[in-house]
Amino acid sequence: MNRQLTWPFLLRNVVATLLVLSAITKPQGSMPLVESMGVPVYPPLARTANVEGVVHLEISTDGHGVLSARAQDGPKLLAEAAEANARTWRFAIHEPATFTVTFRYSLTKNSASQLSGSTIVLRLPTEVNVSTKRWPGTVDMPTHIGSNRN
Repeated sequence: MNRQLTWPFLLRNVVATLLVLSAITKPQGSMPLVESMGVPVYPPLARTANVEGVVHLEISTDGHGVLSARAQDGPKLLAEAAEANARTWRFAIHEPATFTVTFRYSLTKNSASQLSGSTIVLRLPTEVNVSTKRWPGTVDMPTHIGSNRN
């Protein structure tokens, strides 16, 4: 099969499945239910620069959509991606709310056993985990390089 044709199909199915699963699990307390959202992605520049980390966003809603999404901490490249993704979220009708969402971005070692390059885990509306393979040009240098060892 042509890899270019299967990737969008698989991604749409994974996101649809995750959204259905998040809808089945009722949010605790007064947390709003996410009905739709854009797919969170690992920022390409952050991947190339080996930037990973945690971003905490403060999200305020108007009862249906996101009014504001502000990063409280985390690397700038990742914070911008998290804010942009959160702005795509649409909720079931609810009382306007403000809450914190944790976005975790991590890079994994390149492994032949991995079927795809990225993994997205959603625990909506409070957690989003995005991991992807390290940039192919990334090489962990042995510690003795540059030292006076013979």
